Amino acid sequence: MAETTHLELVTPANIMVQKPAQMVVAPGVEGLFGAMPRHAPLLSDLARGVVEVHENGKVTARYMIDGGLADVSGEAITILTERAEDLGAVNREDVKSRADAATGAEAEFLNAVLAEL
Repeated sequence: MAETTHLELVTPANIMVQKPAQMVVAPGVEGLFGAMPRHAPLLSDLARGVVEVHENGKVTARYMIDGGLADVSGEAITILTERAEDLGAVNREDVKSRADAATGAEAEFLNAVLAEL
């Protein structure tokens, strides 16, 4: 089995993801960056965008985040964010109705999720 790094994606409400990954690509404020096993330690501010989980050269999961912070070490990447949605599991109609009912930053985020679906 290939080497992996441990991904943990955390929102104030819950730990949304805990899984091994060969590579995680995150939307840093200065551009996308990839984190792999044995990565040098790094702290990065994150922009609103998509976190991609890669396995065997393919994207296996995508999560929309609303900015935040990434803490990368040689063994793990922890992403702390205010809001996140699993793009592979959300229902477009559900997100649309939530966006219509939301205001402010929540509405902006949900509309960004819709744009990625």
